[in-house]
Amino acid sequence: MAKTQLQNYTVQEKLNKMDVDLIDITLLTQAANVEVNDVTSDYVEIPNAVAVNGGTAIIQSIQLHDEADQGAAIDLVFQTDNTTIGSIDSGISIDNSDSKDILGFVSMTNYFDGIAWQLASKQNIGLVIKAASDTTSIYVAAVNRGGTVTYAATDAITLRIGIIKD
Repeated sequence: MAKTQLQNYTVQEKLNKMDVDLIDITLLTQAANVEVNDVTSDYVEIPNAVAVNGGTAIIQSIQLHDEADQGAAIDLVFQTDNTTIGSIDSGISIDNSDSKDILGFVSMTNYFDGIAWQLASKQNIGLVIKAASDTTSIYVAAVNRGGTVTYAATDAITLRIGIIKD
């Protein structure tokens, strides 16, 4: 059980210690069709998601830029390590023991239509994340939830993740 040490810092020291960061990530997609409920991108590292090895943070916002103009609902799955969630354009194949390392997921469903591109945005998420004890990274994968989509390039989806580091 984690030990919470609330009295280690004054309120001012704690507020001065916190850091807000925007981290840009490119999901690795397949330049082809991806069926509904199939993996769009296997786990990709989010480096420096937390301030110290094994540290915690809060994912506050996510912006998803879809250069392929597909606008499909996508679940973003966050995990402590890069164990595979499954092969791209195949069903989820993560096993039960590895699924216990999942930190949470965020559904991206509403898009702004930029005519030749789409933009999804979600704020006030409040997803608490914790890195493994030997790293400051966490990982994100994507699962297609919105019908068959076609990506022309392997870097067609980028994320901008707003994180509050503790």
